[in-house]
Amino acid sequence: MKNIGKRIMVIGSPGSGKSTFSRKLSEITGIPLIHLDKEFWNDGWVETPKDQWLEIQKSLIEGDEWIIDGNYGGTIDIRLEKADTVICFELSRLVCLFSYFKRVITNLNRVRPDMPEGCNEKLDFEFMKYIWEFPKKSGKRNKDRIEGNRNKQIIIFKNRRESNKYINNIKTIYKSNC
Repeated sequence: MKNIGKRIMVIGSPGSGKSTFSRKLSEITGIPLIHLDKEFWNDGWVETPKDQWLEIQKSLIEGDEWIIDGNYGGTIDIRLEKADTVICFELSRLVCLFSYFKRVITNLNRVRPDMPEGCNEKLDFEFMKYIWEFPKKSGKRNKDRIEGNRNKQIIIFKNRRESNKYINNIKTIYKSNC
């Protein structure tokens, strides 16, 4: 296992475990965590205007260390330019949909830690459709972009066992370095 980088992108389907993984990785490494959903959405699920979003993205990557959790395909190249590591979750659509349902049930009408105030969890059928279509649409575009960057460390998880094993290995490495 290679050493983890200092500028890490975590991408993949909604419901795949990106946010949970990113939080654990940040806790172990001490690398600051940025949830793109928390930066993009405003109170009441209002989107940040595109020009402002581009500027926010550029400022987010200025730091020497970060873990950025989220896709946002329209701005992925901004993050990809500075990232040294890309972690991509490619879990099955059924697993991701099941996780989404579980998340909705657990957090219904509450704000998750990776979301801004005023964006309460809700059941969203359009979002379910997005999750179902993600592997063939957004996921494929994202994968095509990252595969063209051979100078990056690219880590792909096909299931939660792989991501959990990775987290446990990182934990062991960081404990032995203390």
